[in-house]
Parts: sequence; C-alpha cells; structure tokens
Amino acid sequence: MNATPSLLTATRLLEQTMPVTSRRILVYAAITLGLVFAVLVGTGTFVGLASLSDDPGFWGRIGAVVGLTAGIYLVRSFRALRYFRLDLPHLTAMAIRTAGGDLPPGKAQFEQVSHQVEDTFGDAKTAFALRRRLLDLLAAAALQHAASLQRLPGPIRARLLDLLWWHSADAILAEAARRQTPDICRRGVAAFGARFPEVLRQTLIGKAFLYSLWIGAFLLLLRPVVWVDEALPTALGIWNYVFAAILTYWVKGAFLNPIVSGLMLLTLQPRLEEVDDDTLKTWQQKLPALEKPLP
Repeated sequence: MNATPSLLTATRLLEQTMPVTSRRILVYAAITLGLVFAVLVGTGTFVGLASLSDDPGFWGRIGAVVGLTAGIYLVRSFRALRYFRLDLPHLTAMAIRTAGGDLPPGKAQFEQVSHQVEDTFGDAKTAFALRRRLLDLLAAAALQHAASLQRLPGPIRARLLDLLWWHSADAILAEAARRQTPDICRRGVAAFGARFPEVLRQTLIGKAFLYSLWIGAFLLLLRPVVWVDEALPTALGIWNYVFAAILTYWVKGAFLNPIVSGLMLLTLQPRLEEVDDDTLKTWQQKLPALEKPLP
C-alpha cells in the first residue's frame, strides 16, 4: 500500500471490484433515467390536461416541476435502502481489496459483500442510523481540532461538517463490514481524531477532485442537451441546465463518490491498525458519546 494514498490508487479500486462497480453504474444510470422520465411524464400529463387552456406550455412547465419533485422525493425515500444494498456493499468490496483480500468473480462477488454487510449491520435502517451517528462523532472529533468552527451558526456548521466527512464515515463503515465488527467504528473515530491533519489534507484533495470534475461533467453534458434543445420546436430554456444536472447525478454517484470514498478508505484503514486501547480511551474522554457501543 502506498505511504501516501492517491486518487489514482483509489480509482484503480473501481477496476479491482468491477462486478460490484458495474452494478453501481447501472443502478445509478437507471435512477438518472428515472428522473428524466419523471420530468417528461409530468410535462406530458399537465400539457394533456391543459390542452384546451390558453397557455398549455405554462402548465407543461408546472408539470415538469411536479414530476421532478416527485422523482427526487422517491429517490430520497429509498436512499437508506440504496445505501445498504448498493453503496455499502461496493465500498466493502473496495475495503477488502485495499486490505489485500481476494474477491470471487462475477455475481458471487456482489453476493459475498452483500452478506457481509447484512451480517454486520442487520438492515438498512440500522446501517443508515449508524452512519448518521458516525457523522456526528466525526464532526465532534473535528471540532476538537478546529474549535473556531463553533462560531458558525448551528445548521450551517452541521451541514458543512457533513459535507466534509461523509466519505470518511462511509470508509469507516466499509471497514467495519469487512471485519464484520460494527464496533470497529469507535476505533475509526479515534483514528480520525488522532490523525486529523492527514485526514483533513486527504479530504480536501478528494473534495477538490469531486467538485471540479462534477462541474466539468456538468459543462460537458450540457452541450448534448443544448443540441437536443436546438432540434426541438420549443426552447427548453432553464431546463437545459436541469437536465444536465440530472445527468451529472449519474457521474457523481457512480464514479466520483466511490473514488473519494476509496481515497479516505486508503487513508484511514492503516490508521485504524495503529489505534491502541490508550488512544481509544483518550478519545472516549474527549468524546463521551464514543463510550457507548456502536450501533
């Protein structure tokens, strides 16, 4: 394993877990197409209902908003299940690879990591609740090093810390699933706190990669959307940007997020091995919530 984990090494993890990576790509593609379909269905339905009105185009735009809102609500309502059945098994496969383990080929690979996730966390609700608790603990550990963040308004601070550390939380959960020991998350928090400068540096590198490529993907995908718009009898207007944003959801969910989570996995996995009982006890004193068993 490299002394300093790199994004290139993290990207190669996608190659090394191709069966579960392919499944992730296909599922996120289906979700993306579902959101596009929701917009089109909403538009068509409202235009049809308002076909005798003076301005059916206006109602079509209202229908597009309703369709998109319904699609987003549906996606969010199943996010815990998606995380448990898709994202976490993929990250668990990556954790096995980073630890030097072997995975079976084909469908058996997904079945193995899915069983490990189920045996470790039980169900989607438990896993997602543990993720939330882990995010809170990581935020508290970060504030031990950056107390100035306390000056920010509570909701802004909470959202900022979630955005910064959720890839680290996913990496710790994947390592827990690899070891099939959910309580390893406590040592993950201790490792995060003990090596915070290194974790912060890697996090900032990962976030810079994520958002720069996300913006680049948006601008790239905007071009074919505009070409389609030019061929239509009516202009899409702002919906050009909406459709491009929907398409970049696939790029982010299927490729960028697992790469950044892989980077944090490469960073935190060896640091977990360095956490002894004294280090854990030190961080339990700093974070009393860490004394409680997880989950």
